[in-house]
Amino acid sequence: MPNLFKLLARNLALGIVAGWIALAALIATNTGGLSDVVFASLNPLLPLGLLAFGFALTFGSLSMGAAIMMLPYGEDDHKDRGLKVHTLLAAFADRLYRATRSRELVPIRVKGNRGNQPHNRSVR
Repeated sequence: MPNLFKLLARNLALGIVAGWIALAALIATNTGGLSDVVFASLNPLLPLGLLAFGFALTFGSLSMGAAIMMLPYGEDDHKDRGLKVHTLLAAFADRLYRATRSRELVPIRVKGNRGNQPHNRSVR
């Protein structure tokens, strides 16, 4: 199987699991009375199945889309991203590791003191 399909399959599985975890958290905390409505129905498996399908579809496609957008597109952009990052979770862990290892300061341009002061306009 080509590397692109492996990348998409891994991110689809990650997204489905994340969606189902989010659904379980919503049902467990009874957010918006969701679990009351689901378990008050005559057949609670039908709304649970529909919710599970919707969350899997949404989170799976979100994860796959993010993985596609993280692929390199230039000739000299093949260093850190691309098909060697197997899941979106691995990419975030890699970025977090690099951010904690690098302690250099980043300069920030400040326009002036007027932008930071509150406006003192009198209302007439």
